[in-house]
Amino acid sequence: TGRHLQEVNMEYQTIKENGKVKFVVLPVKSFQTILDRIEDESDLRDIREASSEPLYDQNEAEDYIIMNPVKRERLEKGWTQKELANRIGVKQASVAKWEREGAVYRKTTRQKLAKVFGIGETSFS
Repeated sequence: TGRHLQEVNMEYQTIKENGKVKFVVLPVKSFQTILDRIEDESDLRDIREASSEPLYDQNEAEDYIIMNPVKRERLEKGWTQKELANRIGVKQASVAKWEREGAVYRKTTRQKLAKVFGIGETSFS
């Protein structure tokens, strides 16, 4: 049976067995959208939990200060790597590479990061 969910604009089909829906078949793009939403909701839950936790102790604060600048700014915004990648127009793998310890950024990359985070380019030098 082909159906269309208006509220999420998603096409899917159901496969029944003994009169009951046993499977739902949907396009890969729709499935990926669902996975992304689950990841985003999980990240939001983590952010909400983190906001109710006590303030950092000194060691945690120092670790945060010396944390990779891309990761620190991304976490500050509450974005996933994929969301940052989409905002800049690169693949998630690029963001993961930028977040590695000791990462060095090209000038164009520093400019893109500064623009998306709304901070100075020197933060990524």
